[in-house]
Amino acid sequence: MSESFQPPQFGTDGLRGRAGEAPLDPETMRRVGAALGVLLQKTGIDPIRVVSGNDGRESAPWILEALAQGLVAAEVAVTDVGLCTTPALAFLCRTQPFSAGIMISASHNPAHDNGIKIFSHDGTKLADAEERELESLSCELRPERTGTPRLRPRHDLLRSYEDQFAELYPTLDLTGMKLCVDAAHGGGSGLAPTILRAFGAEVIEVACEPDGFNINDGVGALHPEFVRNAVREHGAHLGICLDGDGDRGIFVDETGTVRDGDDQLCLFGMHMHQNGDLPHATVAATVMSNLGLHRALSSAGIKVHVTPVGDRNVVQAMRERGLALGGEQSGHILFAGDGKLTGDGVFTALRLLSLPGVRERGLAAAFASFRRFPQKLINVPVSKKPKFAEVPALAARMAEVERILGNDGRLLLRYSGTEPLCRVMIEAADGELVERLCRELADLVAELLG
Repeated sequence: MSESFQPPQFGTDGLRGRAGEAPLDPETMRRVGAALGVLLQKTGIDPIRVVSGNDGRESAPWILEALAQGLVAAEVAVTDVGLCTTPALAFLCRTQPFSAGIMISASHNPAHDNGIKIFSHDGTKLADAEERELESLSCELRPERTGTPRLRPRHDLLRSYEDQFAELYPTLDLTGMKLCVDAAHGGGSGLAPTILRAFGAEVIEVACEPDGFNINDGVGALHPEFVRNAVREHGAHLGICLDGDGDRGIFVDETGTVRDGDDQLCLFGMHMHQNGDLPHATVAATVMSNLGLHRALSSAGIKVHVTPVGDRNVVQAMRERGLALGGEQSGHILFAGDGKLTGDGVFTALRLLSLPGVRERGLAAAFASFRRFPQKLINVPVSKKPKFAEVPALAARMAEVERILGNDGRLLLRYSGTEPLCRVMIEAADGELVERLCRELADLVAELLG
């Protein structure tokens, strides 16, 4: 192993970082490509084919080239579908004769970042044990840098992803509906408008012109205010905000109100429960979900199973407990069955628009059951990530805040799995109290860990 080589470490959502720097540098990508090839050879499948896609970042071509150099060295053929969403790539993995898939994306991160998510042939993310094996193999393998590897371009394969929606929603007619679609200048820029127009909707494209550098730049799921302005300007029935790779969906109703994942879990949970489609009367949600979601679902006789942050944890809970619905406040919603436990912003939008009465009553009325508790989240840059209990001053202040909040509020501190950040979140019925306590605690975190 090269003395300067830093072994890659897969996080909650694959490998992610600044493009050009470890682990998103050419040498690491070549090694990871070769390691994936060796891992796939163990399956005994012949021939081994890998499909790749990207969300439009400027760094995607050279990252793919480096990965492909490693894969070709391991005698693996690579097919590239180009600009697409993560759920589209996962769909191709499970419906086409591919051994694995690689999505080159940093999701909601800025353009200078990038990452890779690796999917198995069934469209699911690699298991933790497989990622650990990739890390180990990457340290052992040193494929030589060769010329540009042969990639088979097949953007046409995405047609099968587009066509599936007509089969899933055969009676859905959006004629006369005006939809604003914000694809964050990312992977859904072409797919989302095309799919929605196929149902007859009038689509106003917002942030659907990727240039390699503008992804997530003040648009998309992290900035729903951008599409909210478009909804108001055009008198649209709905605004749809995707993140860079299209697995999140944040919506804006006809009144200009932003509807995040908690709004969606409440609406879908109640509808599925009423129809007898919610096994165990339970929804899976992460620790970030608002107390208002718990209260609203509880009033309807629905329980919430709480998981750590990350769609991987939500999927695991849904599988282990036989649940049909789960998701994150970020807009990553997961359905068992048709959705195959793959978060997909477009799929969620169509499922929302297909709910009975939505067209007649409007989206604002559909979401009316959910009342959000005031919540404040501050991301604090940190230079280290010790356990909170091992920082006495911080632990003592956390205990005091929890005492003040009592049963009518909640405190959550956690480190980001992909960035040098500590997320400080507080929610309670008293908005002013939330603001004050969150700011004070964030300042303390910055002082002690920044």
